[in-house]
Amino acid sequence: MMNNNTTAVPPEQPTSLADYHQALDAAQQEVAALNDKYLRAAAALDNTRKHTTREVATQVNQQVQRLILSMLDVADSLERALTYSTPDTPLHQGMQITQQQLLAALRGEGVLPMPIMIGSRFDPLRQEAVGTRASVEAQLTIVDVQRTGYLRDGQVLRPAQVILSDPGSA
Repeated sequence: MMNNNTTAVPPEQPTSLADYHQALDAAQQEVAALNDKYLRAAAALDNTRKHTTREVATQVNQQVQRLILSMLDVADSLERALTYSTPDTPLHQGMQITQQQLLAALRGEGVLPMPIMIGSRFDPLRQEAVGTRASVEAQLTIVDVQRTGYLRDGQVLRPAQVILSDPGSA
């Protein structure tokens, strides 16, 4: 304690062994309470740190995914442009190089085109049916791919858009 003259006043000194034990018990209880508060605060801080780390990782992943989906739209446009451009022209060759670079950048982010074979069975978890076509193939057989699907780290990033057989119309 401090008095008005800013000199330290010594705490009351225990006078008996019982007083010493009582003071020791009180001090031990105070230490235990402070230790408990410290452990709770440390746990709360650790939980907050983990939550924040997860939240930031989720936000970053969502932003990267948005950017990748935008890049896939560009890849689709390049693919369409290549389909309609004249082969063996400098423009066509330049678009092919650009497409290869874009696909390489996507591969670097774990993005790969989804392999789909014409004649294979429709998989609603990986493909989106956008139409049907008269065909002698069995129902739910893929007869054309309208838009390439992509996987990111093995998970469907964007489903492929496919045309399915319609044996009843053939």
